[in-house]
Amino acid sequence: MQNYLKHSAKRKEVMPEERDADWLKNAKDFIEQKHRLILLGILAFAFIIRLKYMTVNAAVWWDEADYLTLARNYGLGTPEIAAPWRARAIPMLWGIFYWLGANEWFIRFFNQFIAVGGVLLTYFIGKEFFNKKIGLLASLFMAVYFEHLFWSARVSLDLYSLLLFGLAALFFYKGYVKGQNNRYIYATGAIYGFGIYAYDGVGFFAIFLLLFLLLTERLRFLKDKRLWLMVGVALLCALPFAIYHQAEFGHPYPRLKLFTSLHEGQITLAEGAEQGVVAKTVSLLPDTFSYLKSTGYYLGSGLPAAGFGAIAKWALIIAFIAGLIAFINLFIGFDKVWKRESKELTGDFYILLWGFSVLLIFGIINAISAFYFEPRFVFPAMPILFIICALGIRQIFKFISKYNKELAIAAVAIIIILGVYAQMSYADLLINSKKDSFSQEKDGGLWLKEHTNPGDTIVGCGLSVPIVYYSERNFQSLGSWNTTFASEFIKNEKPKYYVLDGFDYAGCANEQYPAMNQDKMKPVMAFFLDKEKTRPIYIIFEINQSAYQ
Repeated sequence: MQNYLKHSAKRKEVMPEERDADWLKNAKDFIEQKHRLILLGILAFAFIIRLKYMTVNAAVWWDEADYLTLARNYGLGTPEIAAPWRARAIPMLWGIFYWLGANEWFIRFFNQFIAVGGVLLTYFIGKEFFNKKIGLLASLFMAVYFEHLFWSARVSLDLYSLLLFGLAALFFYKGYVKGQNNRYIYATGAIYGFGIYAYDGVGFFAIFLLLFLLLTERLRFLKDKRLWLMVGVALLCALPFAIYHQAEFGHPYPRLKLFTSLHEGQITLAEGAEQGVVAKTVSLLPDTFSYLKSTGYYLGSGLPAAGFGAIAKWALIIAFIAGLIAFINLFIGFDKVWKRESKELTGDFYILLWGFSVLLIFGIINAISAFYFEPRFVFPAMPILFIICALGIRQIFKFISKYNKELAIAAVAIIIILGVYAQMSYADLLINSKKDSFSQEKDGGLWLKEHTNPGDTIVGCGLSVPIVYYSERNFQSLGSWNTTFASEFIKNEKPKYYVLDGFDYAGCANEQYPAMNQDKMKPVMAFFLDKEKTRPIYIIFEINQSAYQ
């Protein structure tokens, strides 16, 4: 009886607040101990949902066809007509796969591992700068990020940009900022040297790095031999690709040549004289901040405001705003970063500059080159945005838990569920809305492949790269702008078929050559935009060779 009373007394001594604290501690301990299993679950989830969409698309788009034709050219020697500024390092890798017997399906499957690698990298970034729980939350959001899911279903090099840029930034932080090991610094150089030929956007990592060093060390970093060795490693890794491009295209980095030759949309002296430099600069500001202003779109505001989605779309936006509060000490005490008095604040500055410099750099590129807006370009910034969201969820939990722990847990769960739902819903909407696009080009190209022989040339008007990719034949674009050249080319090369591809609206809208030469060619196959077959979009004409003699 006495033992029972002692036991009861002990039970009464445990207050409700202590039980709450014990329960919360147990939950935290579980996450801490089982974080590897949770991470594996997130990675498996990311892989499975990407496999779901991997083959949903009926045909490839222009960029996809460009990189795939390059890969098949390197591996199998089939024709390619890609622009010289196309990044070639990854297609060279895929070329090895083709040489070993792979196909488009295998390339897509391989890319899913690259995509999941971006999810895993997001975890490591969150863990390195904050803790495992932040890394897990951020990786979950990256796993379901609608734009990343969309391009995982496409043959995209943007997936590689996230991985290469992210690894370079993470390694530099570990090696130089934290001083863990110089090998991380040299690995940064190796990744960068290869990365600029794998995806052009990786090149902007140098701008971010230079900004960080200038703002934290002024010019003192120029005396650091490790950084010069990093530059040397980068040049060494880039050298084989530079030599190849110089020999093949007459420039070690053709994309740079293309960019410097662009005039449309740039601030020229003439424009400055006419409008005034200040006025012209102000006119470019909306485009300069276009990617920065679209942060809400990345986090879910693009989801149609109907039903449950009207609420879900705000979940990660609220978390993001709350997450910025976690950097209040950085905003107040930035002088400590400038004076190098706080490693913690320097880390906060590094990660913020990483994310927002990417958004700003691509905005500037968008402004001066009049290029179109593409959220995929800023993939390297997304781990940072999702880490800020994870920090915001932590802030929300801390605030509400002061009053009610159960309510805090419920609020956090709701935000996570709504955020995941918003991203996945919008991804499904986007993918399915585009999955059947350009299917007629695939059908037409495969028909041409079946009805021609290797080495044959196809002529016509249209999107030349997809035609070459699916037909695996040479393609010469002809047009009514020079009927003499078209007729002479057909007479000399003797092509069997003329293609009129209506997807090339600009180039083929006024194409009249087939109509002008009805006695020399006849339509033999057509592919339509509608099931009723009233709107032909891809027409194949058979050429009567004897009519050109």
